Amino acid sequence: MKIKNNTLDIIALSSSLICALHCVAAPVVLSLATFSSMHFLANPIIEIIFIVLGLVFVLTSLWPSYNKIHRKLKPLQFATLGFIFIGLARLHFTDLWEISNTIIGTLLVSLAHYYNWKLLRFRVHHKQ
Repeated sequence: MKIKNNTLDIIALSSSLICALHCVAAPVVLSLATFSSMHFLANPIIEIIFIVLGLVFVLTSLWPSYNKIHRKLKPLQFATLGFIFIGLARLHFTDLWEISNTIIGTLLVSLAHYYNWKLLRFRVHHKQ
């Protein structure tokens, strides 16, 4: 269980950071005339896929780690707060609103997975 959750946290952390980079890079890349054919980067389906993947990783990594191993709420709180920011970003008030809330949200979800990974490592090192 420990190795599976560590791997899931690393994958989830990576995907959250990739999502944050996507949110930062897509508007910049799309604003450059020579890259205007890369409009697929702003596709809402890609955004939905990342959000669903994030939820899957929370349910398969953070929740079992909390429930069966460390019983620390902080990773779940960070993830919940992150998804609240991501949800607020979906309101699309302005581009700045969407981008900033999405980046804050994905960084909070990344932080949740990082913190969970650290808790699992601490637990493994102190169990031996």
